[in-house]
Amino acid sequence: MHVLITCLIAHLCLPAAVGYPELLFANRKDIRIIEVGRERHHIIVKDVTDAACVDYYYKGQLVCWTDIDNELIKCVQVNSTHGTKDHTQVTVISRGIVSPDGLAVDWLGRKLYWTDSDTNKIEVAGLYTAAHRRVLFWQDLDQPRAIALVPSEGLMFWTDWGENPKIERAGMNGDAATRTVIVQEEIFWPNGLTIDTGRRVIYWADAKLSYIASVDFDGRRRKKVVQEKLPHPFALTYFNHTLYWTDWETRAIHYCTIDDGRACQEQHQLGAGLSPMYLHVYDPAQQPPADTPCQRANGGCSHLCLAAPPPTHYSCACPTGVKLLDKFNCSDGPEEMLILARRTDLRRISLDTPDHTAVVIPVSGVRHAIAVDYDPIDAFVYWTDDEVECIQRSRLDGTQQEVVVSREVRNPDGVAVDWVARNLYWTDTWPDRIEVARLNGTSRKILITDNLDEPRAIAIDPDEGLMFWTDWGSHPKIERAALDGTMRQLVVGTDLGWPNGVVIDTKLRRIFWCDAKMDVIETSLLDGTERQVVLNDRLPHVFGLSLLGEHIYWTDWQRRSIERVNKLTGGEREVIVEQLPDLMGLKAVSIHQGHGSNPCKENNGGCSHLCLNRPTNYTCGCPIGYDLTQNARQCVIPEAFLLYTRKEDIRRISLLTSHNVPIPVTGIQEAVAIDFDSIDNRLYWTDISVKSISRAFMNGSQMEPVVEFGLAYPEGMAVDWLARNIYWADMGNNRIEVARLDGSSRRVLLWQNIANPKSLALDPSQGYMYWSEWKKEQPSISHAHLDASQPTVIITKMGRSNGLTIDFKDRRLYWTDIDNFLIESSDLNGYNREVIVRDLPQPYGLTLYENYVYWADWKTGTIERANKTRGENRIRIQSQLDFIMDILVFHSSRQSGQNGCSHNNGGCSHLCLAVPHLHNGTHNHTCACPTHYTLDADGLTCKAPASFLLFSQKTEVSRLVEESGECPTLILAIHNMRNVRAIDFDPLEEMVYWVEGRGHTIRRAHQNGSHGQLFVTNDMEKIYPYDLALDPFSRLLVWSCARSNVINATRLDRTQLGGIIGQGGQDQPRALAIHSILGLLFFTNMVSPPRIERCRLDGRGRQVVVAEGLITPSALTVDVEDDLGDDFIFWTDTATKRIETANLNGDNRKVLVDEGLGQPVGLAVHGPFLYWVDRELSHIGRVHKFTGQEREVIQGRIPYLSDIIGVSPFLSQMRIHPCHNGSECSHLCLERDGRQVCSCPAGRVLADDLKTCILPPSCKPEEFRCHSGSVDCIPIKWRCDGQTECTDKSDELNCPVLPICQPSQFRCVNSKCIEKAWVCDGQRQCSDGSDEVGCCGAGQVLCVSSGNCVDTAAQCSGAARRPCPDAPDLALCSTWVTVPPEASEGAGGRAPYIVGVVASVVVLACVAALLVYYRRRPALLEDHELEPHPKPGPAPQALAPAPPRQYRLVMTSWGKSYAPMVGPEGTAGEPRPPLGAGGGQVCRVVPGAGGARGGVYEAAPATGASSSSSSMTHYPRETLNPPPTPVAEGRGTRCPEHHCCYNPHHAPPSTLHSYRHYKTRNRPPPPTPCSTDVCDSDVYSSALSPRGPRCYTPPSPPTHYHSSPPMTDYDSDPHPPPPTPPDAPTCVSWAPVVPQPPALPPPPLRGPYCTRAPLPPAPLPHHLRLIPSPCTTTTTTTTITTRTN
Repeated sequence: MHVLITCLIAHLCLPAAVGYPELLFANRKDIRIIEVGRERHHIIVKDVTDAACVDYYYKGQLVCWTDIDNELIKCVQVNSTHGTKDHTQVTVISRGIVSPDGLAVDWLGRKLYWTDSDTNKIEVAGLYTAAHRRVLFWQDLDQPRAIALVPSEGLMFWTDWGENPKIERAGMNGDAATRTVIVQEEIFWPNGLTIDTGRRVIYWADAKLSYIASVDFDGRRRKKVVQEKLPHPFALTYFNHTLYWTDWETRAIHYCTIDDGRACQEQHQLGAGLSPMYLHVYDPAQQPPADTPCQRANGGCSHLCLAAPPPTHYSCACPTGVKLLDKFNCSDGPEEMLILARRTDLRRISLDTPDHTAVVIPVSGVRHAIAVDYDPIDAFVYWTDDEVECIQRSRLDGTQQEVVVSREVRNPDGVAVDWVARNLYWTDTWPDRIEVARLNGTSRKILITDNLDEPRAIAIDPDEGLMFWTDWGSHPKIERAALDGTMRQLVVGTDLGWPNGVVIDTKLRRIFWCDAKMDVIETSLLDGTERQVVLNDRLPHVFGLSLLGEHIYWTDWQRRSIERVNKLTGGEREVIVEQLPDLMGLKAVSIHQGHGSNPCKENNGGCSHLCLNRPTNYTCGCPIGYDLTQNARQCVIPEAFLLYTRKEDIRRISLLTSHNVPIPVTGIQEAVAIDFDSIDNRLYWTDISVKSISRAFMNGSQMEPVVEFGLAYPEGMAVDWLARNIYWADMGNNRIEVARLDGSSRRVLLWQNIANPKSLALDPSQGYMYWSEWKKEQPSISHAHLDASQPTVIITKMGRSNGLTIDFKDRRLYWTDIDNFLIESSDLNGYNREVIVRDLPQPYGLTLYENYVYWADWKTGTIERANKTRGENRIRIQSQLDFIMDILVFHSSRQSGQNGCSHNNGGCSHLCLAVPHLHNGTHNHTCACPTHYTLDADGLTCKAPASFLLFSQKTEVSRLVEESGECPTLILAIHNMRNVRAIDFDPLEEMVYWVEGRGHTIRRAHQNGSHGQLFVTNDMEKIYPYDLALDPFSRLLVWSCARSNVINATRLDRTQLGGIIGQGGQDQPRALAIHSILGLLFFTNMVSPPRIERCRLDGRGRQVVVAEGLITPSALTVDVEDDLGDDFIFWTDTATKRIETANLNGDNRKVLVDEGLGQPVGLAVHGPFLYWVDRELSHIGRVHKFTGQEREVIQGRIPYLSDIIGVSPFLSQMRIHPCHNGSECSHLCLERDGRQVCSCPAGRVLADDLKTCILPPSCKPEEFRCHSGSVDCIPIKWRCDGQTECTDKSDELNCPVLPICQPSQFRCVNSKCIEKAWVCDGQRQCSDGSDEVGCCGAGQVLCVSSGNCVDTAAQCSGAARRPCPDAPDLALCSTWVTVPPEASEGAGGRAPYIVGVVASVVVLACVAALLVYYRRRPALLEDHELEPHPKPGPAPQALAPAPPRQYRLVMTSWGKSYAPMVGPEGTAGEPRPPLGAGGGQVCRVVPGAGGARGGVYEAAPATGASSSSSSMTHYPRETLNPPPTPVAEGRGTRCPEHHCCYNPHHAPPSTLHSYRHYKTRNRPPPPTPCSTDVCDSDVYSSALSPRGPRCYTPPSPPTHYHSSPPMTDYDSDPHPPPPTPPDAPTCVSWAPVVPQPPALPPPPLRGPYCTRAPLPPAPLPHHLRLIPSPCTTTTTTTTITTRTN
């Protein structure tokens, strides 16, 4: 926003010239001054967003205005410095206003008054001290608008256009005793208001009743001043016997002189084409000086001095929410208040004053605030935000805002401040735990994690050392515990639904809670006894709850209110705030209340970190990663501690105190293997449910996935701390893999001759790895070098082993035998086996530290230790632990030594893998590459593969390389794959492109997973990408759209070029393939019958390749070889279940595969073979591409296959391609005879420079524009005449099958053409008799809408009541009036008779044409970025000689009010209205999407035509007090009610954004995504929580397209739960989840290749099945099921 600094602004500082008053007015986008006599405009402020009200302070050289769109009140001041003027803008009011519809300046008291029609308040603030702001009136207001002041008398007046329109008067100090209604009759939309102080008269304008009236200050002597020529008066001002007003309809300023009788003498107009809003005469006489008490020492007031009527003349006032202590002084601030959390802001509501105004706390970044609390000691507000995922705090004035907790916080639903011990407590429903930290966020500690389902509200009693919380999970309950998490007990566990808020009454020793499902507020003693109902009436969805004094306060989502009742009786119910949406938690506080005491108050109880009070005593607590020393006061970092995984969490146990605490990491579902890196202090773990490997620091921070793709059951994992690598064993894929610690450079080490690898251990310093295999026939333990060389089985004759652990000191290997129930040991070669501990119930996890082995036992639920040599000195470390999966000791001594990879990664570019020492004792290593990469000749660096296959499944893309000596398949680590339909690859930039079926978009990413982005967006959901093909030479991606049936072209720099095939509307292109060297595009066309075609990459040179024997061709590919003569195309047909081939011209067609196919959906040529993916059979097959022999299935049991492509090196051809090194073409660069040729997509032509694509030349309305070629425009009458004049034959495309009748002819229903003169002549020339249907007598015309004949004279007379509602035919009426009615009757004239008949016949003809047209051609939907153009034809041909031309009627497809007529000589005639033109059109061609595509003929495009035929005026039919503005609600595009809509062609453009209607504001958020008791749909449901709604409606099935091959099933992501649960009976079936222990996966069957073994089932819980002994293992039967994603 800029202020014009010109000499014209001097008018703001000088009195107006005599005889030329100046008007200051808001012009929506600027603020101006206009000189009345000269009509000269001076813009003061420009680039205003939406200025409505304006006023000024003349003495202070200040102009103020309201900004409706930005919800601001701003001022600009003109200061004089050294003879120049500097202008600075000041925002006076920026918060707490929504629709400031009225504004007035008190020039004597220097105050600013305004009305707000949204909050229904009248407020005042200091003109220079806006912080001193007060609400004057808030009751009995309903849409206050204009406001005017009389400061000398202390009076203010305002208009109110609510349900009971009125004009009121009151004292400027807001004294309710001075308030009175002065006008309330014959008033509807009172807009403007102005005052004649000399006569003590007010004037106002009523926009509905169209008058300007006046009345004296007491409401007497009412008189209408102006009643005529008032279309829509808005604002007005009075000066020197002249009344000025703005009018929205005329978009001008009007004025007239007012005589002594208050009558308007003569109206005048100022300006035109304005957007005038409020206005004032800018003159010092309008603000005369006067002596007031407030001008002397502010009247003695500490804050606000407000003018008042006599006899007091003034009174002192305080800012909103602050009490007046005496007549002059205010208190320092509110003493009791409510602190409220709304979704997007925080507010405070003073309870000291009766207005209960919600003042916004000016904090930033609030996205979804839920809970709030207050620290009365330091005066900080704390709040949680589950969208930002943090806990923050600030002062009450918004200062000192800071983040307190941000790590590992997902859904903090509850927060509570311990103001005595200075601790902060919160609940988190994502990991289901309760945590504590110091008030500044340090010393964080997890208190409770077990048996929590959905913890929400939390309340604490610092004195008693207790905390209470609600849990709205599957078993709703209210629990309590000591502040350290101990002494936990159930308080209330019955008759609960959704317990939300909970508070503690320390005086009564009771708790209160609210239940949003039971619709009740209840109370009980602290132990849950003496339970009773406080309130159960009108509580649709109570959420937040708080207690202060004798009252309970609560928020209600559905009522959008804050209310309170007496806590004991439930009476004295009072609404504090209503109509306030998005209410969440609240806290009622007494600002200075900080009482309470406990042992932690002084010196933090002597604790070094956390002091936690309890009912009996207090304890010291340690943050995560610390242990409490023996003195129970100090916390230290321990040298060693136990780590273990247990299903949904990872925990640590102190070896000193056995204290058990969780590691605060989230998102764990079924953790199994665990290891650590002592150098980075990171923790690594595998999750067989999420199927990932993740890591985080030991304090739980910076959790991130390491490996996310291609994992089935990663049961074993180990860290090579020397080479910085991570190894894992995948029991589902039968693999052992390695990667860098960040997951990069992933390589498959072992995939053959390995079965069910389970546990894994590394010896990096010696270069060995050890793993156990759970082979069905013989479990074993093996070892190999770290590069997987020399694998050797070292131990057999054993049961299934787990927990492999190496004793680096004594060089021995330890493991648990879960079948023989013992712990065993051997040397590192498998010899000298010894049993350490035998006869164990069920040992599983094992680790070793110093002289002890530690193990976990599933059956006893314990962790024990014993001497590592004899098993002596057994000690139980921990008990009551269910199903520990893995265990280890964290200590730096467990990770020492060095190897050849310890320094600089051994010089390797990717992987450095240690191997055993050389004979001379030096370290040895090998460099290795990621899978499918090859090691360069230097033995250090790696090269990416240049030739491979890519195949896609539903959510992943895999690379397939055969005969490489490595694992053939590897899943690419690409994210955001939800429903992959088709893929392609750019070998130059190594980018994968795919059609994403979930959002109908096209995405791309690098093959290493980086640089993922949307390539083709679908914001308007208008496209349906089906297939794609990439040309690496021209850097072009073409893709077919199944919705618009167009092939589009997009450059790889994301430039959308437009459509190249399908604009004609008769094609249905689907599968695509590109011959890059020849620059040819092949595609299947799913018309009837289907065919395969080809064209150049610009869509030209189109020809049919295969036209017969196709039913549903589903996939297409082309063979590109160096020998161009041997190139072939290949296609599959899912109906015939065949794979066929032919050369590029369609010759030499033959069948390659005709049996054993299910649903082949993708084809690719790679080397000598043709590959296909079969979705139904879930495999990848291949045959020799020429002979069809050597058929084999190379990968099996692969579900959800969708596509396959072959990637071959193109560098040799790419270097010689003319477009390789860039081009100067604006759109398409193609190759022609070894040279570069520029081309254009359809709808554009090359300019003279042969490089730039431009729009084709415009043709006249009477001409047709050829789509391409040397001929640009032809007479439109040559269109569809059976002869081609355009070189591309576009003039004969999409012509109707019906014969074309000439304008002088009539079309019969059976399509025959006859002369119009024969219509209604009494004889049947049409064989169907349609020429004699609906004929009327002489002097009559057919009324189409009623089917009756009416009098032509009456219909054409222009009378208000015509006999036919149809609009009169202008052509007919022009003929009729040329002959007097009486002459016509006497002569029996036939002109009106014939024309009337023609009108009815044309109607029938249009209907018939439409029926035939729409039966012949399917409806098309417009593409999102492509203009529809008819398809280009073949190569240009010579023009044929044209016979003499005849004229034709051209009908546009838009149904406009007229169509151009072409005369016999081929020149354009005058536009002539067709029959039924105007409001009652009877022959209207329904437009198809895409403009001219939808009509019978294609007319020349019309520019500047509007598609709207609406003639709606500003106000539709009268409703109950509609808004007084002719604009839409919501300041823009939103139009929820019919009465707020208007025609933008009639309304002034300056009024497109204005005030909102009060009936459509403040739509409440739903209480939950499903409503309180039933599943209701609401616009806010998805915004309640980032977890989304739980009430999920499945999407509609995709549209079926004729002859389209089957499409991939589209599904949607599941929506996680909302912040409150839905109603169980009606939303989701909620069933208690019985915790299942992890299990030992049975050995899965092996597949033909390493990645495609059958997916094993989720293993049975070990405690639910018999663990077989060695003698019964062979008889165990395992059922293998297929897991679905």
